[in-house]
Amino acid sequence: MRFSIKQLIPALAVSLAVTLMLTSCASIQRSRDEGAVRQLADLVNSGQPQKLASMSVTPFLLDGEIVLLPADVSAFWTGIVKAGFRVQGAALESGVPVTADSHRQFADTMEVKSFFARYVKDNARILEMSTSSGRRIRILTRSTWFSWTILGFKGPF
Repeated sequence: MRFSIKQLIPALAVSLAVTLMLTSCASIQRSRDEGAVRQLADLVNSGQPQKLASMSVTPFLLDGEIVLLPADVSAFWTGIVKAGFRVQGAALESGVPVTADSHRQFADTMEVKSFFARYVKDNARILEMSTSSGRRIRILTRSTWFSWTILGFKGPF
């Protein structure tokens, strides 16, 4: 059975497109994670706690504590900005999907494990960033195609 060039070109084009799409998935996710880290750092550094609060959900995981009220989440972001906290030289170290053991990255307690089981759903990721001071920050995020929300924050450590 012989194929003509006219028959092979569409098949080759489709297989090339599929190959490119499959190989770029990881780079697309990394780019989205880097964008989230950059945006968080920019909002903290430019003193925009209201925007950070609007991107955050409740309940919110702060280190190993669960913050239930939106006003308390807003007070957290306002407080760190007023205290002069800055995220200088932020760079994504890792971005991983949430797994059954991810709660341990925040605290190995039943409370945090329950938080993950109850409130952390599909498309959630843990992003770890390094800063120019050598300290690290973790953020728990959930993303859609066009936006992302902050479910938790840990650091600096």
